[in-house]
Amino acid sequence: MIVQIIVLHILQFYYFLKFSTLLLIGFAIKGRGLFEKKTREKPKVLENWDSRFIKCKNVRLHYVQTGSDDKPLMLFIHGYPEFWYSWRFQLKEFADNYRCVAIDQRGYNLSDKPKPVESYGINELVGDVRDVIEGLGYKKSIIVAHDWGGVVAWQFAEQYPEMVEKLIVCNIPRPGAFGKRLRTSWSQFRKSWYMYFFQNARVPELLCLADDMKMLEGAFRSPQMGIQNRKNFTDDDLEAWKYSFSMNGASFKYPINYYRNIFKNVNPGKKDLVLEMPVLIIWGTADGALDIEAAEESLKTLTNGKMKRIEGASHWVQQDEPEKVNAYMREFLEI
Repeated sequence: MIVQIIVLHILQFYYFLKFSTLLLIGFAIKGRGLFEKKTREKPKVLENWDSRFIKCKNVRLHYVQTGSDDKPLMLFIHGYPEFWYSWRFQLKEFADNYRCVAIDQRGYNLSDKPKPVESYGINELVGDVRDVIEGLGYKKSIIVAHDWGGVVAWQFAEQYPEMVEKLIVCNIPRPGAFGKRLRTSWSQFRKSWYMYFFQNARVPELLCLADDMKMLEGAFRSPQMGIQNRKNFTDDDLEAWKYSFSMNGASFKYPINYYRNIFKNVNPGKKDLVLEMPVLIIWGTADGALDIEAAEESLKTLTNGKMKRIEGASHWVQQDEPEKVNAYMREFLEI
């Protein structure tokens, strides 16, 4: 544990120096304009959706709904750096069968943004999911999650298994399996550099904001990390992301706070509890952030689990290959 703490601080300091230097160079060239937040109009792709709010125990969350209130609940939980719109293809696909609800997690888009770092711990995030399901009038839900939403969903399934009818997770392993992989694999350790960088104060937020949020373009369009099917992530979609991080007190600070709790949320020595509900893992094999081996390890802790691989799809699999993702979901849900 002591060695891990030392390594963490060394990496944190290294990335602080690296990106602080880059930001200083950029500031010398562009001045304050480097961090300017542009005034943006709401993109048309965000219009004509059923936008609602729900009061949880400690926060008010925003969500978008398709399907009628009398149908079974399908709850979508997004990851970083995303918001409800990352589920646009699934919201349309399953509206005839389910009450589809895609939340903005706390700290994102139109949802409340508590200031303390501690407000973004895993128990708080899990509590939000419980409050949403109960607040919508349900005792259980089908849960569909991606990335950080998957971290929350896995933990929710451990704490409240009776509230999970079926679980679908996209490109995120179980926390214990990920911790083991991070501890033993150079490949995963190298890919996880940003987790150490995000432990620093202020600099990560400034980097994400710089050059009109150039980071978002890199995340979703770069060859190493981005969505491969460009038609599924248009210029209007990119603008929707920038808009969501530009209004209503939005800041990258709050989503990054998830990572500032990550070594509490994802304990490298933690063992995953066995889950008995039906679970489907969908995995884009061209994930630039996560090794598939951790997902395969996750299957060992599921009594009724299966995994579907989508060859060549990126980390953002539900946007990259929505038709294949939707087909696997339908097969799993038997609809």
